[in-house]
Amino acid sequence: MGKPQIKTYTFDGEKTDVLHLICHLDDETKGELYVYVDPDVDLEWGCDDTFDKGTDNNSLKPDIRRVSNEIALLEPVAHNWPDDLKLAAKRLLGEAIVSAMEGDNAGAVGAIAQAKDFLKSKSKQVSRYWTLMSCLVTGGIVTVIGTVEAFARTRIIEVIGRTPYLLSMCFCAGCIGAVLFVILKLGKQPNVDSTAERHLHYLEGIARIVGGGIAAVLVGGLVKLGIILPVFSQSGTESLAMFAAAILAGASERLAAGIITRVENNEKNQSEG
Repeated sequence: MGKPQIKTYTFDGEKTDVLHLICHLDDETKGELYVYVDPDVDLEWGCDDTFDKGTDNNSLKPDIRRVSNEIALLEPVAHNWPDDLKLAAKRLLGEAIVSAMEGDNAGAVGAIAQAKDFLKSKSKQVSRYWTLMSCLVTGGIVTVIGTVEAFARTRIIEVIGRTPYLLSMCFCAGCIGAVLFVILKLGKQPNVDSTAERHLHYLEGIARIVGGGIAAVLVGGLVKLGIILPVFSQSGTESLAMFAAAILAGASERLAAGIITRVENNEKNQSEG
Protein backbone atom coordinates (compact mmCIF):
# COMPACT_ATOMS: atom_id res chain seq x y z
CA MET A 1 0.00 0.00 0.00
CA GLY A 2 1.52 3.30 -1.07
CA LYS A 3 1.89 6.41 1.01
CA PRO A 4 -1.28 8.56 1.00
CA GLN A 5 -1.10 11.61 -1.23
CA ILE A 6 -1.88 15.03 0.18
CA LYS A 7 -4.97 16.49 -1.45
CA THR A 8 -6.70 19.84 -1.16
CA TYR A 9 -10.35 20.12 -0.10
CA THR A 10 -12.59 23.07 0.60
CA PHE A 11 -14.11 23.05 4.08
CA ASP A 12 -16.43 25.83 5.19
CA GLY A 13 -15.22 27.98 2.31
CA GLU A 14 -11.48 27.51 3.02
CA LYS A 15 -8.99 25.35 1.13
CA THR A 16 -7.28 22.79 3.37
CA ASP A 17 -4.51 20.25 2.77
CA VAL A 18 -5.64 16.76 3.73
CA LEU A 19 -3.62 13.57 4.14
CA HIS A 20 -6.68 11.35 4.61
CA LEU A 21 -10.33 12.37 4.38
CA ILE A 22 -12.51 10.50 6.86
CA CYS A 23 -15.81 12.26 6.29
CA HIS A 24 -17.17 15.29 4.42
CA LEU A 25 -20.90 15.88 4.55
CA ASP A 26 -22.28 18.95 2.84
CA ASP A 27 -26.06 19.15 2.92
CA GLU A 28 -28.09 22.29 2.38
CA THR A 29 -30.46 21.33 5.19
CA LYS A 30 -28.14 19.72 7.74
CA GLY A 31 -25.05 21.79 7.00
CA GLU A 32 -21.41 20.82 6.56
CA LEU A 33 -19.34 18.37 8.62
CA TYR A 34 -15.71 17.48 7.93
CA VAL A 35 -13.33 15.11 9.66
CA TYR A 36 -9.84 14.49 8.30
CA VAL A 37 -6.19 13.75 9.09
CA ASP A 38 -3.88 16.63 8.18
CA PRO A 39 -0.38 16.33 6.63
CA ASP A 40 1.14 16.28 10.15
CA VAL A 41 -0.98 13.17 10.88
CA ASP A 42 -3.14 15.06 13.38
CA LEU A 43 -6.88 14.49 13.59
CA GLU A 44 -8.98 17.54 12.73
CA TRP A 45 -12.72 18.09 12.52
CA GLY A 46 -15.25 20.88 12.33
CA CYS A 47 -18.65 21.96 11.06
CA ASP A 48 -20.45 25.07 9.92
CA ASP A 49 -23.05 27.01 11.92
CA THR A 50 -25.95 25.13 10.37
CA PHE A 51 -24.65 21.71 11.41
CA ASP A 52 -23.68 23.04 14.84
CA LYS A 53 -27.20 24.31 15.47
CA GLY A 54 -28.54 20.90 14.47
CA THR A 55 -26.50 19.22 17.20
CA ASP A 56 -27.95 21.68 19.72
CA ASN A 57 -31.49 20.86 18.64
CA ASN A 58 -30.86 17.11 18.88
CA SER A 59 -29.16 17.41 22.30
CA LEU A 60 -26.01 15.76 20.95
CA LYS A 61 -23.59 18.09 22.72
CA PRO A 62 -23.01 15.85 25.81
CA ASP A 63 -22.23 12.81 23.63
CA ILE A 64 -19.96 14.83 21.36
CA ARG A 65 -18.15 16.29 24.33
CA ARG A 66 -17.68 12.85 25.88
CA VAL A 67 -16.28 11.40 22.66
CA SER A 68 -14.02 14.44 22.23
CA ASN A 69 -12.64 13.90 25.73
CA GLU A 70 -12.00 10.22 24.96
CA ILE A 71 -10.16 11.18 21.77
CA ALA A 72 -8.13 13.80 23.62
CA LEU A 73 -6.93 11.07 26.02
CA LEU A 74 -6.21 8.46 23.33
CA GLU A 75 -4.69 10.57 20.55
CA PRO A 76 -1.36 11.32 22.34
CA VAL A 77 -0.68 7.57 22.68
CA ALA A 78 0.27 7.42 19.00
CA HIS A 79 2.23 10.68 19.04
CA ASN A 80 5.65 9.06 18.49
CA TRP A 81 4.52 6.18 16.29
CA PRO A 82 5.51 5.61 12.67
CA ASP A 83 3.23 7.54 10.34
CA ASP A 84 1.43 4.49 8.92
CA LEU A 85 0.38 3.20 12.35
CA LYS A 86 -0.40 6.72 13.53
CA LEU A 87 -2.66 7.27 10.53
CA ALA A 88 -4.53 4.02 11.21
CA ALA A 89 -5.12 5.08 14.83
CA LYS A 90 -6.31 8.56 13.82
CA ARG A 91 -8.73 7.07 11.29
CA LEU A 92 -10.38 4.95 14.01
CA LEU A 93 -10.67 7.97 16.30
CA GLY A 94 -12.03 10.01 13.42
CA GLU A 95 -14.81 7.49 12.82
CA ALA A 96 -15.82 7.91 16.47
CA ILE A 97 -16.26 11.66 16.15
CA VAL A 98 -18.20 11.23 12.90
CA SER A 99 -20.62 8.86 14.63
CA ALA A 100 -21.01 11.22 17.57
CA MET A 101 -21.64 14.25 15.36
CA GLU A 102 -24.28 12.32 13.40
CA GLY A 103 -26.07 11.19 16.55
CA ASP A 104 -24.97 7.53 16.42
CA ASN A 105 -23.87 7.12 20.02
CA ALA A 106 -23.60 3.32 19.79
CA GLY A 107 -21.36 3.65 16.75
CA ALA A 108 -19.19 6.19 18.55
CA VAL A 109 -18.80 3.91 21.58
CA GLY A 110 -17.90 0.98 19.31
CA ALA A 111 -15.33 3.04 17.39
CA ILE A 112 -13.72 4.22 20.64
CA ALA A 113 -13.53 0.62 21.89
CA GLN A 114 -11.89 -0.51 18.65
CA ALA A 115 -9.43 2.38 18.86
CA LYS A 116 -8.50 1.42 22.42
CA ASP A 117 -7.86 -2.18 21.42
CA PHE A 118 -5.78 -1.08 18.44
CA LEU A 119 -3.74 1.39 20.48
CA LYS A 120 -3.12 -1.15 23.24
CA SER A 121 -1.88 -3.88 20.90
CA LYS A 122 0.19 -1.62 18.66
CA SER A 123 1.66 0.25 21.63
CA LYS A 124 3.36 -2.96 22.77
CA GLN A 125 4.64 -3.70 19.28
CA VAL A 126 6.06 -0.21 18.76
CA SER A 127 7.73 -0.21 22.17
CA ARG A 128 9.32 -3.61 21.51
CA TYR A 129 10.48 -2.49 18.08
CA TRP A 130 12.20 0.62 19.45
CA THR A 131 13.88 -1.29 22.27
CA LEU A 132 14.99 -4.18 20.08
CA MET A 133 16.31 -1.84 17.39
CA SER A 134 18.46 0.11 19.87
CA CYS A 135 19.74 -3.13 21.42
CA LEU A 136 20.65 -4.64 18.05
CA VAL A 137 22.40 -1.47 16.87
CA THR A 138 24.38 -1.24 20.11
CA GLY A 139 25.22 -4.93 20.00
CA GLY A 140 26.27 -4.64 16.35
CA ILE A 141 28.64 -1.77 17.12
CA VAL A 142 30.19 -3.68 20.01
CA THR A 143 30.51 -6.80 17.83
CA VAL A 144 32.46 -4.82 15.24
CA ILE A 145 34.71 -3.42 17.96
CA GLY A 146 35.29 -6.91 19.37
CA THR A 147 36.10 -8.30 15.93
CA VAL A 148 38.66 -5.55 15.32
CA GLU A 149 40.20 -6.22 18.73
CA ALA A 150 40.40 -9.94 18.00
CA PHE A 151 42.26 -9.40 14.72
CA ALA A 152 44.57 -6.79 16.26
CA ARG A 153 45.06 -8.62 19.56
CA THR A 154 48.84 -8.83 19.28
CA ARG A 155 49.24 -5.09 18.85
CA ILE A 156 46.64 -4.26 21.49
CA ILE A 157 48.24 -6.58 24.06
CA GLU A 158 51.58 -4.91 23.43
CA VAL A 159 50.05 -1.53 24.17
CA ILE A 160 47.70 -2.16 27.11
CA GLY A 161 48.70 -5.63 28.35
CA ARG A 162 47.01 -9.03 28.28
CA THR A 163 44.64 -8.63 31.24
CA PRO A 164 43.05 -5.33 30.08
CA TYR A 165 42.69 -6.85 26.62
CA LEU A 166 40.89 -9.91 28.02
CA LEU A 167 38.59 -7.70 30.10
CA SER A 168 37.76 -5.58 27.05
CA MET A 169 36.88 -8.74 25.16
CA CYS A 170 34.76 -9.80 28.13
CA PHE A 171 32.86 -6.53 27.77
CA CYS A 172 32.14 -7.29 24.12
CA ALA A 173 31.11 -10.86 24.98
CA GLY A 174 28.82 -9.60 27.72
CA CYS A 175 27.15 -7.16 25.33
CA ILE A 176 26.50 -9.99 22.89
CA GLY A 177 25.03 -12.04 25.73
CA ALA A 178 22.80 -9.10 26.70
CA VAL A 179 21.49 -8.86 23.12
CA LEU A 180 20.69 -12.57 23.27
CA PHE A 181 18.80 -12.02 26.52
CA VAL A 182 16.76 -9.17 25.01
CA ILE A 183 15.87 -11.22 21.93
CA LEU A 184 14.72 -14.17 24.03
CA LYS A 185 12.82 -12.17 26.65
CA LEU A 186 11.47 -9.13 24.79
CA GLY A 187 8.10 -10.66 23.91
CA LYS A 188 7.58 -11.81 27.51
CA GLN A 189 7.87 -8.40 29.12
CA PRO A 190 4.43 -7.30 30.40
CA ASN A 191 5.14 -3.62 31.01
CA VAL A 192 5.93 -2.19 27.60
CA ASP A 193 4.43 1.11 26.58
CA SER A 194 5.16 3.35 23.62
CA THR A 195 3.62 6.43 25.25
CA ALA A 196 7.10 7.21 26.57
CA GLU A 197 9.41 9.15 24.29
CA ARG A 198 11.23 7.18 21.60
CA HIS A 199 14.60 8.40 22.91
CA LEU A 200 13.82 6.88 26.32
CA HIS A 201 13.37 3.48 24.67
CA TYR A 202 16.65 3.96 22.82
CA LEU A 203 18.49 4.88 26.03
CA GLU A 204 16.96 1.93 27.85
CA GLY A 205 18.06 -0.45 25.11
CA ILE A 206 21.61 0.93 25.11
CA ALA A 207 21.73 0.76 28.92
CA ARG A 208 20.71 -2.90 28.87
CA ILE A 209 23.52 -3.84 26.53
CA VAL A 210 26.16 -1.71 28.25
CA GLY A 211 24.99 -3.02 31.63
CA GLY A 212 25.49 -6.58 30.38
CA GLY A 213 29.00 -5.66 29.26
CA ILE A 214 29.87 -4.15 32.63
CA ALA A 215 28.57 -7.23 34.46
CA ALA A 216 30.65 -9.38 32.12
CA VAL A 217 33.82 -7.42 32.95
CA LEU A 218 33.14 -7.98 36.64
CA VAL A 219 32.59 -11.72 36.23
CA GLY A 220 35.55 -12.06 33.86
CA GLY A 221 37.76 -10.31 36.41
CA LEU A 222 36.63 -12.70 39.13
CA VAL A 223 37.50 -15.64 36.88
CA LYS A 224 40.90 -14.08 36.20
CA LEU A 225 41.54 -13.70 39.93
CA GLY A 226 40.52 -17.31 40.53
CA ILE A 227 37.65 -16.35 42.83
CA ILE A 228 35.18 -18.24 40.66
CA LEU A 229 35.89 -21.23 38.39
CA PRO A 230 39.50 -21.59 39.63
CA VAL A 231 39.82 -25.00 37.95
CA PHE A 232 40.08 -23.31 34.56
CA SER A 233 43.08 -21.25 35.66
CA GLN A 234 44.82 -24.43 36.70
CA SER A 235 44.05 -26.21 33.41
CA GLY A 236 45.31 -23.33 31.24
CA THR A 237 41.89 -22.47 29.75
CA GLU A 238 41.45 -19.28 31.72
CA SER A 239 40.67 -17.09 28.68
CA LEU A 240 37.97 -19.46 27.47
CA ALA A 241 36.41 -19.52 30.93
CA MET A 242 36.43 -15.71 31.10
CA PHE A 243 34.66 -15.35 27.76
CA ALA A 244 32.09 -18.07 28.55
CA ALA A 245 31.34 -16.54 31.94
CA ALA A 246 31.16 -13.09 30.34
CA ILE A 247 28.51 -14.19 27.83
CA LEU A 248 26.49 -15.83 30.60
CA ALA A 249 26.79 -12.70 32.76
CA GLY A 250 25.53 -10.54 29.92
CA ALA A 251 22.67 -12.91 29.14
CA SER A 252 21.57 -13.27 32.76
CA GLU A 253 20.23 -10.46 34.91
CA ARG A 254 20.93 -12.45 38.08
CA LEU A 255 24.29 -14.12 37.50
CA ALA A 256 26.51 -11.14 38.28
CA ALA A 257 24.38 -10.12 41.26
CA GLY A 258 24.47 -13.69 42.59
CA ILE A 259 28.25 -13.87 42.28
CA ILE A 260 28.66 -10.55 44.09
CA THR A 261 26.42 -11.78 46.91
CA ARG A 262 28.40 -15.02 47.14
CA VAL A 263 31.71 -13.14 47.36
CA GLU A 264 30.31 -10.82 50.04
CA ASN A 265 29.06 -13.79 52.06
CA ASN A 266 32.45 -15.53 51.80
CA GLU A 267 34.26 -12.41 53.00
CA LYS A 268 31.77 -12.04 55.85
CA ASN A 269 32.22 -15.66 56.91
CA GLN A 270 36.00 -15.33 56.79
CA SER A 271 35.96 -12.20 58.94
CA GLU A 272 33.63 -13.79 61.46
CA GLY A 273 35.74 -16.97 61.53
